[in-house]
Amino acid sequence: MSSNKVISITNAGYQAVNGLYYPKSASIIPMGFDRTCKQMAWNTQQMWNQLADKNRTWYEASNDSYIYWNKGDGKYWIDGPSGAGIYIVKDSSELPPKTGWISLDKSYEPIPTVEVLDKDEL
Repeated sequence: MSSNKVISITNAGYQAVNGLYYPKSASIIPMGFDRTCKQMAWNTQQMWNQLADKNRTWYEASNDSYIYWNKGDGKYWIDGPSGAGIYIVKDSSELPPKTGWISLDKSYEPIPTVEVLDKDEL
């Protein structure tokens, strides 16, 4: 079950996304997602309902960076604290994959190292 898992991101060129990401219920909206929606004048709840899979756990770091699976495009997104997309990967696994990530901007390279850890390993 994904709620026992923690995602570790290291070596990312975009420094703000490096760290540990803890599981969150899909009923909770990431702070960064809300920031982006407000900046774009979108309805946050409506956009989250449209993009997030309510049956999937998403993951959040202590600085509000987050990882979630977007059901609209079938990709995992690693978003920075502002809610801006940084890295994506097309994958429908239950957990974010270790490989295949691409940066949304060349300045965000190198691509991060993504690992899935058990909570009790920490």
